[in-house]
Amino acid sequence: MSLSTSLSKLAAASCLAAVSLSSQAASFACIAGTVGDCTLATSTIHWTWDGSTFTVTNDGSGYVAEVYFDLSTGMAASFSGGTGTVLFAPGATPPALPGGSSVGFSSDAPFDSDGGKGMPVNGVDMGESASFTITGALLDSFKDGTLAAGVHVRSLTTASVSLLTVPVTAVPEPQSYALMLAGLGVMGWLARRRRA
Repeated sequence: MSLSTSLSKLAAASCLAAVSLSSQAASFACIAGTVGDCTLATSTIHWTWDGSTFTVTNDGSGYVAEVYFDLSTGMAASFSGGTGTVLFAPGATPPALPGGSSVGFSSDAPFDSDGGKGMPVNGVDMGESASFTITGALLDSFKDGTLAAGVHVRSLTTASVSLLTVPVTAVPEPQSYALMLAGLGVMGWLARRRRA
C-alpha cells in the first residue's frame, strides 16, 4: 500500500471519527419563575442526551427536585442513577411540570427526589448529576420534538423555577473539530502532491 493511499484512508477515518464524536448537549429554557432565578438556573443546570440516556447536571446553587418527561408512544423512562446522594422515584409532587401546560408539555413520566416532610432531599445538588434511561427513543428524539424533558429547580435566590429542554442538533466537541481539520489538511496535502 502506498503512502498516499494510507494517508487518504487516515484522513477519511479522521473525518468520520470527528462526526462520531459529536454529542447532544444543551441548556434549558426557563418557562416559569422570576427573571433572576431563571437566569441563575439556566446558566448552571445543563442536560445531555446520547440516544438512550438523559443526564441533568447542576453546576450551581439550588437543587433539581423533580424531573419530568413528555414521551411519545412506545417510550418509557426510568431513573438509572446519579452522583452523590441523588435518588429519584416515580411520581412527583407537583405531578406535572409547573408551567408546562402553557408551552404544550405533558408530564407522562414524573420523578421526585423529595422524600416528604422531615425526609432527606435527594435531588441534584451543586456538582451532582442524575441519569434517566429512555427506551424507545432515538438520538434525534429531542431534535424532532418526539421527546422533551423538564425540571423543577428549588431553593434559588427567591423561589423555584421550571426549565424545559430546547430541541438541539448534534454539536461537535472541540476535539472533533481538531480531528476533522487534521483530516482535511492531510487530504489537501495529498491533492497538492498529486498535482505536482
